[in-house]
Amino acid sequence: MRKSTLNLFGSEWFGIAISTLALAQVYILAFGETGSVAFRYVAESFSILGISIFVVIFGIWVYRGFAMKDRVFSHWNNLTRLSFTALIPIIGFVSNYQLIYFFGLSGTTAALSAVDFYANYILALGLGVLLGYRLYTKEINPREMNYAIVIPPLAIGTSVFLAGSLMNFYGGVEAQTMYFLVLMGLGIFFFLFIFIGSLALAGHVSTKVHETLPTTMLPVGISSLIIINLFSLAGFGKIDQLFIGGSSVEWLSVLLWGFEVWNFLVVVILIFTHPAQRDPWSMGLRIPAGALCYINHKNSRIHPFLCASLGIRNNCRHSQHTLGLCVAEHWNVPQKHVRQGSC
Repeated sequence: MRKSTLNLFGSEWFGIAISTLALAQVYILAFGETGSVAFRYVAESFSILGISIFVVIFGIWVYRGFAMKDRVFSHWNNLTRLSFTALIPIIGFVSNYQLIYFFGLSGTTAALSAVDFYANYILALGLGVLLGYRLYTKEINPREMNYAIVIPPLAIGTSVFLAGSLMNFYGGVEAQTMYFLVLMGLGIFFFLFIFIGSLALAGHVSTKVHETLPTTMLPVGISSLIIINLFSLAGFGKIDQLFIGGSSVEWLSVLLWGFEVWNFLVVVILIFTHPAQRDPWSMGLRIPAGALCYINHKNSRIHPFLCASLGIRNNCRHSQHTLGLCVAEHWNVPQKHVRQGSC
C-alpha cells in the first residue's frame, strides 16, 4: 500500500467501526422492545460487520506505524488523533458485550472477556491520563481544541456495558471489583466531561474551525451514557454497602435528558446550516450520536429503556416490575439480594 494512502489511516477511522456497532445496539434495543427475530438477525449482522471493520482498520493502522516510522508519534503530537485512539477500548467493551448478548458465556469466553474488560479499562484509563498530561504540557494548536478530546474520558464510562454479564458470571469479589471500577469510571467520566468538555466548547467558540464541527455531536449522546451507567449501578442492587436508589437515578435522568435536548437542538441546526464533509470524522460520529439519541428517546419509558439497552428480554415493561428486580432477573441474581423498594 502506498505511503500516501497509509498516511490517511489515522485513529479517526475507528469511528466507522464504532458507528456500525452503534447501529447494532439500536437493533438490539428494538429486539428487546418488540421481540422480533428479524431485529436480532440485523443486530447480529451489524455487530459482526462492525467487529470485522475494526479488525481491518486496526491492522492497517498498526501496519502504518511499522511502515512509516516517522509517523509513529503523529498521534502523540496531535490531541485529536490521540483522543480518537480511545475508540479502541470503547469498541472492545461494546463488541465484547454484543458477542456475549448473542452467543452467551462459557468458562473460557468468560475468562477471555474478563481479560478484555481489565485490559480495555487500563487502556482507557491510560489514554485519559496521557491526554491530561498533553493538555498540560503541549503547545496546543487551536484546531485541536474540539470535542474529540472528551473521547478518552468517555471510553472508561463504556465499561458498564461489559461489566454486568461478567459480574453475574463470577459474583463474589470479582463482581465487587468490577462494580468499584465501573463506579470509579463513572466519576472519572462525569467530571472530566465537565472540565475537558468546557475546554472543548471554548475551543469551538474561539476558533470557529468548520472541519471540527462534526465532533460537536459527541455531547449529544454523552448524557445517555451517564444515564445508562446510573441505571446499571442502581440495578446491581446493594454491593458491599454501596447503593444508589432507582428513584434518585430517575430524577437525575430527567435533568440529563433536558441537557441532552438542548444539545440535540443545537446540533440539528448545525447539521443543516453547516453540513459536514463525508469524512471519517463526520460519518464516524454522526451515527453513534444518532443511536444514543434514539436510546435516550426510549428513556421516556424508564424501565423498558434500561432493560432493552442491557439486552434484557423479560416482562419488565410492566410498571410493577421494579428496576432492581428487572436487572436481577437478567443476571440471575437471587431476589433476596436485591434491595426491595429501591425503585
